[in-house]
Order: sequence, then structure tokens, then C-alpha cells
Amino acid sequence: MRFSSLPALALATAAIAGALAAATPAQADDTPTYTCDKVLYGAVVLGEGNCTASNGATEQGAFLGEFLVTSREEPQWTFRCHIGGVVQLPEAVRGDNCEPVV
Repeated sequence: MRFSSLPALALATAAIAGALAAATPAQADDTPTYTCDKVLYGAVVLGEGNCTASNGATEQGAFLGEFLVTSREEPQWTFRCHIGGVVQLPEAVRGDNCEPVV
């Protein structure tokens, strides 16, 4: 396809970028993320078993800030925690003030 003007090229580039952004999963938003074998939830969210950190997530100790906890095993849960938590990789991560990602 040939574009005769720079504005048309810019519009096409923006359309492609928008389509790609819409197809991006929740974990790909650069939010620090913990992926564990399973996630338990109640008053707190607890990810446990073979946990890994990505997107700059803290690997040991207490931390502040928003993060995601997601499970590998069924049921596959993902929670967004807003305040911070405590992590000891690879055993577990705990978060308070979390909500499910739908």
C-alpha cells in the first residue's frame, strides 16, 4: 500500500499502534508482577509456590506500590494490589488491598 502524504502515514501508524495496544494482556502494562503456582485470596492475597518476579518487582522483603499477582495453575487468577506487600521468592508473595483483574 502506498501513501501519498505524511498525514496518511501517521494516521495508519496510529491505527496499528492502537490495535496492538488493545491486544496487549493486562500483565504487559509494565506493572511489577509476581507469577506463582497458585493464588489464594481472602482478606489478603497470597501467591505461593515457585513465584517469579517480572517488570522490576521486588524479590525479597517489604515494598510499597501497585503490583499484580497471577497464578499458573487453575483456576488462573490475577489480582491487582494497590498499597504494597511482602515477598520472599520463590516461596510466596502477600498483598493487601487487592482486587481481581477481569
